[in-house]
Amino acid sequence: MTGRGRDEGVVLVNVLVVLAIAGGLMLLIISGRDRALSRVSQAADAAIAEQIAVGAEASVIDALRSDLDQAPDADHLNESWALSVIQTETELPTGRFSVNIEDMQAKFNINQLADLTAGTQVFANRLMQAVDQPPEAVNQITRLLQAIGPVGALEDLEGYGVPPETVTALAPYVTALPLPGTVNLNSVGPFLLEVMLQNPGQTSQLIRQRDNRGFLTIDSLRKIGALRPQNSGFTSNVFRVEIFAEAGSARIAFETVLVRSNSAGVKSVDVHSRRLRSPIPLPPK
Repeated sequence: MTGRGRDEGVVLVNVLVVLAIAGGLMLLIISGRDRALSRVSQAADAAIAEQIAVGAEASVIDALRSDLDQAPDADHLNESWALSVIQTETELPTGRFSVNIEDMQAKFNINQLADLTAGTQVFANRLMQAVDQPPEAVNQITRLLQAIGPVGALEDLEGYGVPPETVTALAPYVTALPLPGTVNLNSVGPFLLEVMLQNPGQTSQLIRQRDNRGFLTIDSLRKIGALRPQNSGFTSNVFRVEIFAEAGSARIAFETVLVRSNSAGVKSVDVHSRRLRSPIPLPPK
């Protein structure tokens, strides 16, 4: 190759290198712009999902507060306040959305054992026997709670030496409430209700009445000749709310425990705890 040919070849190579660099820079610019736009879009979706979820939580709080004025003597999930806020999974223009409410007083409050009475001890022993756990576990939990005070969750007992198998056996029927509360007969399950009544026939009749009518009253018990069990009632003040909201590529789900009170004429609903569940996998469509 002549000197001129070599020079032309070098120039061509240099031109190709410059073009390649320019092309690479353009790709980086476009790619960076796309990533920036994607981040902006994701942030916008996340903000929308969060607004929907927080708005749903606020609606539940408002409904529970209004119920203190409208129907303070009974609580169940067939009341108008519950029907107005509970939402099975539905499609919104932004994506899917759901609100579920759990009455936490459907279970026995383990913290009741911190202030033990003879009746509570008898019931706790009966429950231990029903779930095939040793009755002495009641004494262990009682001594523990009297020493450390109320626990925030039933599972916390394991950290203080209560056997995991005992906690697991109790979990479907026992909870840890942030305030004193009776078991709500409008939401208690059949198993725990039978332990409370000690009468399978009466239990079946009450469950059937509740399924048909949606709730129970003191007259429901009188009609079948049943006495209201100790540590039971028809109201609740602690609820767990599970909210899921989806907007575009963003999904948010959190679990809030709400505590309602009516003390000295001051009615309120407060957030006791809020737990964000993340990352959230996209549910199957």
